[in-house]
Amino acid sequence: MKNYRLQIVTPDRVVFDGNASSLSIRTTEGNIQILAGHVDLIAAIGIGKAVFVTEDGTVKTASAAGGFLTVTKDTVRVLATTFELAEEIDLRRAEEAQARAEAALSQTSDEAEEKIMKIRLARALNRISVVKGGK
Repeated sequence: MKNYRLQIVTPDRVVFDGNASSLSIRTTEGNIQILAGHVDLIAAIGIGKAVFVTEDGTVKTASAAGGFLTVTKDTVRVLATTFELAEEIDLRRAEEAQARAEAALSQTSDEAEEKIMKIRLARALNRISVVKGGK
């Protein structure tokens, strides 16, 4: 399979910078897969699972949330707010975040706070799902 350069960065670090054969990621418009030769693209990243396959065939799964990605001739850049590889996610911490968000949701009547808690809950559930191998 043909490869392209994939760069994945967050505000804190470079997660990956190397060759890959595919990237599947959730955008705000839905899930997409990027293979070599993909049309140029700019897309906002949603909350969801990301999977990329490195040049040597290693499959990496991650939890991604926020930011955007660009696809140009032979380079894909993911500039994510958060991008955590499955092996880096602390399941206990994610489950605690889920519990906090659910508790806050059940106690709030403020519309803005409710929206924030729903986003926090979605991020926690996505991280849990990635660790447990779900979709």
